[in-house]
Amino acid sequence: MENDKKTMNFLTAKNRLNKSKTHWIGLFLGFMLFFALPLLVQSNHYILQVFTHALLLAALALAWDLLGASGSISLGHAAFFGAGAYASALLGLDLGLSPWATIPLAGLIATGLGLIMGLICLRLRGAYFALATLAFVEIPWVITDNWDSLTRGSLGLVGISGLPSIRIHGFHVDFGSSIVVSYYLIFAYFMILLGLVAFVHQSNIGLALQAIREEEIAAEAVGIHVNGYRLLSLLMSAFFTGVCGACYAHLVRYIEPGLVYGLHFSAVPMIFAICGGRLTILGPAVAAMVLYPMDQFVFHPLLPAGHEFLYGAVLILAMLFMPNGFWGRLRNAS
Repeated sequence: MENDKKTMNFLTAKNRLNKSKTHWIGLFLGFMLFFALPLLVQSNHYILQVFTHALLLAALALAWDLLGASGSISLGHAAFFGAGAYASALLGLDLGLSPWATIPLAGLIATGLGLIMGLICLRLRGAYFALATLAFVEIPWVITDNWDSLTRGSLGLVGISGLPSIRIHGFHVDFGSSIVVSYYLIFAYFMILLGLVAFVHQSNIGLALQAIREEEIAAEAVGIHVNGYRLLSLLMSAFFTGVCGACYAHLVRYIEPGLVYGLHFSAVPMIFAICGGRLTILGPAVAAMVLYPMDQFVFHPLLPAGHEFLYGAVLILAMLFMPNGFWGRLRNAS
Protein backbone atom coordinates (compact mmCIF):
# COMPACT_ATOMS: atom_id res chain seq x y z
CA MET A 1 0.00 0.00 0.00
CA GLU A 2 2.82 2.35 0.92
CA ASN A 3 4.64 1.52 -2.32
CA ASP A 4 1.48 2.31 -4.33
CA LYS A 5 1.21 5.67 -2.58
CA LYS A 6 4.83 6.49 -3.36
CA THR A 7 4.28 5.48 -6.98
CA MET A 8 1.23 7.75 -7.23
CA ASN A 9 3.15 10.68 -5.73
CA PHE A 10 6.01 10.08 -8.14
CA LEU A 11 3.67 9.98 -11.15
CA THR A 12 1.90 13.15 -9.99
CA ALA A 13 5.20 15.00 -9.57
CA LYS A 14 6.38 13.76 -12.96
CA ASN A 15 3.14 14.90 -14.60
CA ARG A 16 3.50 18.35 -13.07
CA LEU A 17 7.10 18.56 -14.26
CA ASN A 18 6.09 17.58 -17.79
CA LYS A 19 3.33 20.21 -17.79
CA SER A 20 5.77 22.84 -16.55
CA LYS A 21 8.24 21.93 -19.32
CA THR A 22 5.46 22.08 -21.91
CA HIS A 23 4.42 25.54 -20.72
CA TRP A 24 7.97 26.90 -20.81
CA ILE A 25 8.57 25.44 -24.27
CA GLY A 26 5.29 26.96 -25.48
CA LEU A 27 6.21 30.35 -24.04
CA PHE A 28 9.64 30.24 -25.65
CA LEU A 29 8.20 29.29 -29.04
CA GLY A 30 5.58 32.04 -28.76
CA PHE A 31 8.25 34.60 -27.90
CA MET A 32 10.40 33.53 -30.84
CA LEU A 33 7.40 33.61 -33.19
CA PHE A 34 6.51 37.20 -32.36
CA PHE A 35 10.14 38.28 -32.24
CA ALA A 36 10.73 36.92 -35.75
CA LEU A 37 7.36 38.01 -37.14
CA PRO A 38 8.74 40.88 -39.29
CA LEU A 39 11.02 38.39 -41.02
CA LEU A 40 8.26 35.81 -41.43
CA VAL A 41 5.86 38.24 -43.11
CA GLN A 42 8.68 39.84 -45.12
CA SER A 43 7.90 43.29 -43.73
CA ASN A 44 4.30 43.29 -44.97
CA HIS A 45 3.17 46.62 -43.55
CA TYR A 46 -0.49 45.74 -43.08
CA ILE A 47 0.20 42.51 -41.19
CA LEU A 48 2.81 44.21 -39.01
CA GLN A 49 0.44 47.11 -38.32
CA VAL A 50 -2.28 44.71 -37.18
CA PHE A 51 0.05 42.82 -34.87
CA THR A 52 1.54 46.05 -33.53
CA HIS A 53 -1.95 47.14 -32.50
CA ALA A 54 -2.60 43.64 -31.15
CA LEU A 55 0.47 43.92 -28.91
CA LEU A 56 -0.69 47.32 -27.70
CA LEU A 57 -4.16 45.91 -26.92
CA ALA A 58 -2.51 42.97 -25.16
CA ALA A 59 -0.61 45.45 -22.98
CA LEU A 60 -3.87 47.31 -22.36
CA ALA A 61 -5.54 44.06 -21.27
CA LEU A 62 -2.65 43.33 -18.89
CA ALA A 63 -2.99 46.82 -17.40
CA TRP A 64 -6.75 46.31 -16.94
CA ASP A 65 -6.13 42.96 -15.23
CA LEU A 66 -3.97 44.64 -12.59
CA LEU A 67 -7.17 46.15 -11.22
CA GLY A 68 -9.13 42.98 -11.92
CA ALA A 69 -6.77 41.12 -9.57
CA SER A 70 -8.55 42.83 -6.67
CA GLY A 71 -11.92 41.54 -7.87
CA SER A 72 -13.03 44.90 -9.26
CA ILE A 73 -14.53 45.24 -12.73
CA SER A 74 -13.87 48.55 -14.46
CA LEU A 75 -15.81 49.86 -17.44
CA GLY A 76 -14.05 53.21 -17.38
CA HIS A 77 -10.48 52.54 -18.48
CA ALA A 78 -11.07 54.64 -21.58
CA ALA A 79 -10.73 57.63 -19.23
CA PHE A 80 -7.09 56.72 -18.53
CA PHE A 81 -6.42 55.70 -22.13
CA GLY A 82 -7.82 58.96 -23.53
CA ALA A 83 -6.12 61.10 -20.90
CA GLY A 84 -2.78 59.46 -21.68
CA ALA A 85 -3.26 59.91 -25.42
CA TYR A 86 -4.19 63.60 -25.16
CA ALA A 87 -1.58 64.40 -22.52
CA SER A 88 1.31 62.98 -24.56
CA ALA A 89 0.06 64.52 -27.81
CA LEU A 90 -0.47 67.99 -26.32
CA LEU A 91 2.84 68.00 -24.46
CA GLY A 92 4.56 67.22 -27.75
CA LEU A 93 2.58 69.62 -29.93
CA ASP A 94 2.43 72.63 -27.57
CA LEU A 95 5.68 72.30 -25.61
CA GLY A 96 7.80 70.43 -28.12
CA LEU A 97 8.77 67.71 -25.65
CA SER A 98 10.17 64.40 -26.82
CA PRO A 99 7.90 61.34 -26.65
CA TRP A 100 10.48 59.84 -24.28
CA ALA A 101 9.31 62.49 -21.79
CA THR A 102 5.65 62.81 -22.77
CA ILE A 103 4.80 59.09 -22.63
CA PRO A 104 5.76 58.55 -18.94
CA LEU A 105 4.27 61.97 -18.08
CA ALA A 106 1.04 60.85 -19.72
CA GLY A 107 1.10 57.78 -17.48
CA LEU A 108 1.48 59.99 -14.42
CA ILE A 109 -1.40 62.23 -15.53
CA ALA A 110 -3.56 59.14 -16.01
CA THR A 111 -2.51 58.03 -12.52
CA GLY A 112 -3.72 61.36 -11.12
CA LEU A 113 -7.04 60.80 -12.86
CA GLY A 114 -7.09 57.31 -11.35
CA LEU A 115 -6.61 58.83 -7.91
CA ILE A 116 -9.67 61.01 -8.44
CA MET A 117 -11.65 58.00 -9.65
CA GLY A 118 -10.49 56.02 -6.64
CA LEU A 119 -11.53 58.66 -4.14
CA ILE A 120 -14.97 58.81 -5.74
CA CYS A 121 -15.65 55.16 -6.63
CA LEU A 122 -13.63 52.81 -4.43
CA ARG A 123 -16.23 52.75 -1.67
CA LEU A 124 -18.53 50.98 -4.14
CA ARG A 125 -18.50 47.28 -4.89
CA GLY A 126 -19.53 44.97 -7.71
CA ALA A 127 -21.86 46.32 -10.37
CA TYR A 128 -22.10 49.69 -8.61
CA PHE A 129 -18.34 50.18 -8.99
CA ALA A 130 -18.44 49.13 -12.65
CA LEU A 131 -21.27 51.54 -13.46
CA ALA A 132 -19.59 54.36 -11.56
CA THR A 133 -16.37 53.91 -13.56
CA LEU A 134 -18.39 53.88 -16.78
CA ALA A 135 -20.01 57.20 -15.83
CA PHE A 136 -16.63 58.63 -14.81
CA VAL A 137 -15.40 58.47 -18.43
CA GLU A 138 -17.78 61.29 -19.29
CA ILE A 139 -15.80 63.77 -17.14
CA PRO A 140 -12.51 63.84 -19.14
CA TRP A 141 -14.44 63.28 -22.37
CA VAL A 142 -16.64 66.36 -21.88
CA ILE A 143 -13.67 68.48 -20.74
CA THR A 144 -11.59 67.43 -23.76
CA ASP A 145 -14.47 67.93 -26.17
CA ASN A 146 -15.27 71.46 -24.96
CA TRP A 147 -11.89 72.98 -24.02
CA ASP A 148 -11.23 74.13 -27.58
CA SER A 149 -8.35 76.48 -26.75
CA LEU A 150 -6.29 73.61 -25.32
CA THR A 151 -7.50 70.37 -26.88
CA ARG A 152 -8.91 71.67 -30.23
CA GLY A 153 -12.25 70.19 -29.15
CA SER A 154 -14.06 67.76 -31.40
CA LEU A 155 -11.71 68.55 -34.30
CA GLY A 156 -9.09 66.37 -32.68
CA LEU A 157 -5.31 66.58 -32.90
CA VAL A 158 -3.31 66.09 -36.08
CA GLY A 159 0.41 66.28 -36.74
CA ILE A 160 1.31 64.24 -33.65
CA SER A 161 4.92 63.11 -33.76
CA GLY A 162 5.70 59.46 -34.29
CA LEU A 163 7.16 57.10 -31.72
CA PRO A 164 10.43 58.35 -30.20
CA SER A 165 13.92 58.00 -31.60
CA ILE A 166 17.28 57.19 -30.00
CA ARG A 167 20.49 59.12 -30.71
CA ILE A 168 23.66 57.92 -28.96
CA HIS A 169 27.11 58.95 -30.32
CA GLY A 170 26.05 58.82 -33.95
CA PHE A 171 23.83 55.77 -33.45
CA HIS A 172 20.27 56.69 -34.50
CA VAL A 173 17.09 54.61 -34.41
CA ASP A 174 13.82 56.32 -35.33
CA PHE A 175 10.97 54.15 -34.03
CA GLY A 176 8.38 56.19 -35.90
CA SER A 177 9.97 55.93 -39.34
CA SER A 178 9.35 52.23 -39.92
CA ILE A 179 6.51 49.93 -38.95
CA VAL A 180 9.08 47.20 -38.28
CA VAL A 181 10.91 49.33 -35.73
CA SER A 182 7.59 50.51 -34.24
CA TYR A 183 6.57 46.87 -33.88
CA TYR A 184 9.70 46.06 -31.88
CA LEU A 185 9.23 49.06 -29.59
CA ILE A 186 5.65 48.05 -28.74
CA PHE A 187 6.82 44.45 -28.39
CA ALA A 188 9.47 45.55 -25.89
CA TYR A 189 6.89 47.55 -23.90
CA PHE A 190 4.57 44.54 -23.87
CA MET A 191 7.33 42.23 -22.59
CA ILE A 192 8.34 44.69 -19.86
CA LEU A 193 4.73 45.06 -18.72
CA LEU A 194 4.25 41.29 -18.82
CA GLY A 195 7.25 40.88 -16.53
CA LEU A 196 5.98 43.55 -14.14
CA VAL A 197 2.52 41.98 -14.00
CA ALA A 198 4.07 38.57 -13.30
CA PHE A 199 6.15 40.12 -10.51
CA VAL A 200 3.09 41.80 -8.97
CA HIS A 201 1.09 38.55 -9.08
CA GLN A 202 3.87 36.71 -7.22
CA SER A 203 4.58 39.48 -4.70
CA ASN A 204 2.96 40.31 -1.37
CA ILE A 205 0.81 42.85 -3.23
CA GLY A 206 -0.58 40.06 -5.40
CA LEU A 207 -1.27 37.89 -2.36
CA ALA A 208 -3.07 40.77 -0.65
CA LEU A 209 -5.17 41.45 -3.76
CA GLN A 210 -6.03 37.76 -3.97
CA ALA A 211 -7.15 37.75 -0.35
CA ILE A 212 -9.31 40.84 -0.97
CA ARG A 213 -10.83 39.23 -4.05
CA GLU A 214 -11.63 35.94 -2.31
CA GLU A 215 -12.96 37.28 1.00
CA GLU A 216 -12.76 40.99 1.65
CA ILE A 217 -14.08 40.93 5.22
CA ALA A 218 -11.65 38.20 6.27
CA ALA A 219 -8.76 40.05 4.59
CA GLU A 220 -9.58 43.19 6.52
CA ALA A 221 -9.87 41.18 9.74
CA VAL A 222 -6.28 39.92 9.42
CA GLY A 223 -4.92 43.44 8.94
CA ILE A 224 -4.93 43.96 5.17
CA HIS A 225 -5.79 47.56 4.27
CA VAL A 226 -8.46 46.72 1.73
CA ASN A 227 -9.11 50.18 0.28
CA GLY A 228 -5.39 50.96 0.22
CA TYR A 229 -4.54 47.90 -1.86
CA ARG A 230 -7.54 48.41 -4.15
CA LEU A 231 -6.41 52.01 -4.71
CA LEU A 232 -2.85 50.84 -5.39
CA SER A 233 -4.06 48.35 -8.00
CA LEU A 234 -6.20 51.08 -9.60
CA LEU A 235 -3.27 53.51 -9.75
CA MET A 236 -0.92 50.92 -11.28
CA SER A 237 -3.58 50.01 -13.82
CA ALA A 238 -4.24 53.67 -14.63
CA PHE A 239 -0.53 54.41 -15.16
CA PHE A 240 0.07 51.61 -17.66
CA THR A 241 -3.24 52.29 -19.40
CA GLY A 242 -2.19 55.93 -19.80
CA VAL A 243 1.12 54.79 -21.28
CA CYS A 244 -0.81 52.58 -23.72
CA GLY A 245 -2.92 55.58 -24.72
CA ALA A 246 0.19 57.70 -25.26
CA CYS A 247 1.80 55.01 -27.43
CA TYR A 248 -1.43 54.75 -29.41
CA ALA A 249 -1.47 58.51 -30.08
CA HIS A 250 2.10 58.46 -31.40
CA LEU A 251 1.40 55.31 -33.38
CA VAL A 252 -1.69 56.57 -35.28
CA ARG A 253 -0.70 60.30 -35.14
CA TYR A 254 -4.30 61.46 -35.02
CA ILE A 255 -6.78 61.39 -32.13
CA GLU A 256 -10.16 62.89 -31.33
CA PRO A 257 -12.36 62.57 -28.21
CA GLY A 258 -14.80 60.03 -29.60
CA LEU A 259 -11.93 57.78 -30.66
CA VAL A 260 -9.90 57.52 -27.47
CA TYR A 261 -12.68 57.98 -24.89
CA GLY A 262 -15.16 55.65 -26.60
CA LEU A 263 -16.54 52.50 -25.04
CA HIS A 264 -14.21 50.45 -27.28
CA PHE A 265 -11.14 51.06 -25.12
CA SER A 266 -13.12 50.32 -21.95
CA ALA A 267 -14.78 47.14 -23.17
CA VAL A 268 -12.00 45.53 -25.23
CA PRO A 269 -9.47 45.01 -22.39
CA MET A 270 -12.23 43.54 -20.21
CA ILE A 271 -13.29 41.20 -23.01
CA PHE A 272 -9.71 40.06 -23.60
CA ALA A 273 -9.15 39.51 -19.87
CA ILE A 274 -12.32 37.47 -19.46
CA CYS A 275 -11.91 35.46 -22.68
CA GLY A 276 -8.22 34.81 -22.06
CA GLY A 277 -8.65 33.99 -18.39
CA ARG A 278 -9.11 36.53 -15.65
CA LEU A 279 -6.57 36.47 -12.84
CA THR A 280 -4.00 34.79 -15.11
CA ILE A 281 -0.85 36.46 -16.34
CA LEU A 282 -0.82 35.37 -19.97
CA GLY A 283 -4.54 34.83 -20.58
CA PRO A 284 -5.48 38.43 -21.51
CA ALA A 285 -2.46 38.75 -23.79
CA VAL A 286 -3.21 35.45 -25.54
CA ALA A 287 -6.81 36.54 -26.18
CA ALA A 288 -5.69 39.89 -27.60
CA MET A 289 -3.13 38.28 -29.90
CA VAL A 290 -5.74 35.82 -31.21
CA LEU A 291 -8.99 37.80 -31.35
CA TYR A 292 -7.78 41.13 -32.75
CA PRO A 293 -5.89 39.67 -35.76
CA MET A 294 -8.82 37.30 -36.38
CA ASP A 295 -11.17 40.27 -36.39
CA GLN A 296 -8.99 42.25 -38.81
CA PHE A 297 -8.01 39.44 -41.19
CA VAL A 298 -11.22 37.37 -41.25
CA PHE A 299 -14.31 39.08 -39.90
CA HIS A 300 -13.63 42.63 -41.07
CA PRO A 301 -13.37 41.64 -44.77
CA LEU A 302 -16.50 39.47 -44.46
CA LEU A 303 -18.63 41.91 -42.44
CA PRO A 304 -17.20 45.44 -42.72
CA ALA A 305 -20.19 47.04 -40.95
CA GLY A 306 -20.73 44.50 -38.18
CA HIS A 307 -17.42 42.77 -37.61
CA GLU A 308 -17.21 43.80 -33.96
CA PHE A 309 -20.00 41.38 -33.12
CA LEU A 310 -17.10 38.88 -32.86
CA TYR A 311 -16.12 40.24 -29.46
CA GLY A 312 -19.61 39.84 -28.05
CA ALA A 313 -20.05 36.37 -29.52
CA VAL A 314 -16.67 35.17 -28.27
CA LEU A 315 -17.34 36.62 -24.82
CA ILE A 316 -20.64 34.73 -24.55
CA LEU A 317 -19.12 31.48 -25.82
CA ALA A 318 -16.11 31.79 -23.53
CA MET A 319 -18.28 32.29 -20.45
CA LEU A 320 -20.49 29.32 -21.44
CA PHE A 321 -17.88 26.77 -22.50
CA MET A 322 -14.54 28.08 -21.17
CA PRO A 323 -15.16 29.72 -17.79
CA ASN A 324 -11.41 29.72 -17.15
CA GLY A 325 -10.70 31.34 -20.52
CA PHE A 326 -8.40 30.34 -23.37
CA TRP A 327 -5.37 30.03 -21.14
CA GLY A 328 -7.19 27.83 -18.64
CA ARG A 329 -8.29 25.52 -21.44
CA LEU A 330 -4.77 25.36 -22.86
CA ARG A 331 -3.32 24.52 -19.46
CA ASN A 332 -5.88 21.79 -18.86
CA ALA A 333 -5.28 20.31 -22.30
CA SER A 334 -1.51 20.15 -21.90
